[in-house]
Amino acid sequence: MKQIARKIQIAVIALFGMTATVVAQDFLLSQPWSATTTIAPSFAGYTGGGRVFATYRNQWSNIKGSQTGVVGYDQYFHPIRSSFGSVMSYSSQGGGMLSQTQFNVQYNYAVQITKDWFFRPGLQMGLFYRTIDPSRMVFADQIAVDGSLLPTTAFQATTTQLVRFDAAVSVMFTHPYFFGGVSADRLLGNNISFTDQPETKQNLKLNVFAAGMIPISKGYGKYDPKDDVTFAVLYQWQGQYHQIDIDAMYHRKYFMVGVGYRGIPFHSPEGLSSTDAFKISIGGSYAGFSLSYSYDVSISSLVNISGGSHEIVLSYRFLEKRPNDRSFFCY
Repeated sequence: MKQIARKIQIAVIALFGMTATVVAQDFLLSQPWSATTTIAPSFAGYTGGGRVFATYRNQWSNIKGSQTGVVGYDQYFHPIRSSFGSVMSYSSQGGGMLSQTQFNVQYNYAVQITKDWFFRPGLQMGLFYRTIDPSRMVFADQIAVDGSLLPTTAFQATTTQLVRFDAAVSVMFTHPYFFGGVSADRLLGNNISFTDQPETKQNLKLNVFAAGMIPISKGYGKYDPKDDVTFAVLYQWQGQYHQIDIDAMYHRKYFMVGVGYRGIPFHSPEGLSSTDAFKISIGGSYAGFSLSYSYDVSISSLVNISGGSHEIVLSYRFLEKRPNDRSFFCY
C-alpha cells in the first residue's frame, strides 16, 4: 500500500506542476453550483441580495490527494444594478507538497435586455501565493529496490514560494428559468515555475456553463416554484486538461438531492483517463441558511484506493427583497 501511495504522490506531482515542465491545474469542486462565484465573476450578486458561503473539499481522502477550502461573499446593489464579491481559497495537494492561497475581488453589471432577460459582464482581479515543500516530494528515481529513498536531481527548486497577480473576465445571459455564459481566467499567463529554467506558464482557464430549471408545481411566486428539477452543465478547459460536469438536481422547498457525472469519456491526455466520478449530493435550506454534502464515487483507475471525495457547503443568503428576486439556485 505504501508503494502504491508513493506512485500516487508521483502522479500528483506531475498533474499539479511540481516539475519545471508541467503546468498546474486549478482546483475543482463537486458542487460548483453552490459556489458559483468560483466559476465566473458574473455570478456575484446573482441571488438578488447578499450571500456568504464556505466550502470544504477532501479529495482522494485515503491517499492524501488534495484538500480545498473556499470562502466567499457577494451582494447585488439594486440602485446601481451592480454586484460586488470576493472569494478566498486555499488548496493543498500531495499531503502539503504543493499549496496555493488565492484572493479575488469581483464586479459585474446587470444590463436589462427585456423584462426577463439580463446580460451580466463581469471582471475579477486578485493575487495568489504558491508554495512548495521539496522534502515531501518523491520521484521514481529515488525509490530503491528495498523501498528506501535515494537522493535525486530531478527537481532542484530555486525558490519555494511565489506571489502573482491575475485576472479573469466573464459574460452571462440570465432568465428566471435559465442562464448561460463563459469565463476566461488566468489571463496574465504567469510564470509559476519554482526553478530558473525553463519557465512554466500558467495556462488560460476557460469555463463554459449553462443551466435550466423545469418547474413542477406552483409556489409563492411566478418564478418561485414549490418544487423543480434543474439541469446544469459546466465545461472546463485548462491546457491539456478537459472536464465536464453534468448535474441534475431536484429541489422541494427546504430539501435538495442531486446526481452528477464529472469527466470526458474516451478522452485521455497523455494516457490519463478523463473519466473521473459519479457525484451524489443532498442538502437542505431554512431561514436563509443552506447546507449540502456531496460524495464522489470514483470510476477512474483510482477506484480501489482513493477513498472517494467528500465536499460540504454552508451558505447564508440575506437582503432578498422578495421570492421573485432570487435565482433558482437556492441550495
